[in-house]
Amino acid sequence: MRLAIFDVDGTLLRGNSWQAYFWWAVGEWPAAAPGLLARLVARKAGLMTAEALREAALRPLWGKSRAEVDAIGRRVFAGRLRRQLREAARREVRRVKEEGFVPVLATGAFDFLAERVAEEFGVAEVVSTRLEYEGRHCAGRIRGVETRREAKAAAVRGHFAGRPVEWAESRAYSDDEEDAPLWELVGEKVLVCSREHERAEAPDGVNVAVWPDA
Repeated sequence: MRLAIFDVDGTLLRGNSWQAYFWWAVGEWPAAAPGLLARLVARKAGLMTAEALREAALRPLWGKSRAEVDAIGRRVFAGRLRRQLREAARREVRRVKEEGFVPVLATGAFDFLAERVAEEFGVAEVVSTRLEYEGRHCAGRIRGVETRREAKAAAVRGHFAGRPVEWAESRAYSDDEEDAPLWELVGEKVLVCSREHERAEAPDGVNVAVWPDA
């Protein structure tokens, strides 16, 4: 099994799914909006951690069922994320399927958003930051840690544990050197850029794919 592993934010999407969700939440939940905006200001001033801001934005999901959370993900996707999809990414996912690779989304994005992107691209394998559920209801926080950096690479390995993956024949796409641990898993490493002049920024041993934002 050869994998073609795709990051989501900045790679399949032109933007960031977390930001899309945050601003959707501000517009959708007026009662929560003042607190969220105040926390955003505090974060920009260095008075609040990114984790604390994330937890505040997820808190309105507390008590909702999986079906309700999934429905919110679909609304965020339809209202904000769909327009950020890169057509070049869509073509590349189709191409790797034709070449016999198994496409995978590996992302720090929340599961209820990443799974909507995966559905749009026709990808069945998804590694993402999971929400915590207590019984049938969302706890309004993530489970474990965000699947970023080393945690993302470890989560991908865990996801495919026991399956015959040809890691040396697999490839991984990302727009950010933060995914260096993910690149270390595979034989072919691809840095996705939106402009031709960014080629010079690619690390040694990493190929460059220019996927224009337009």
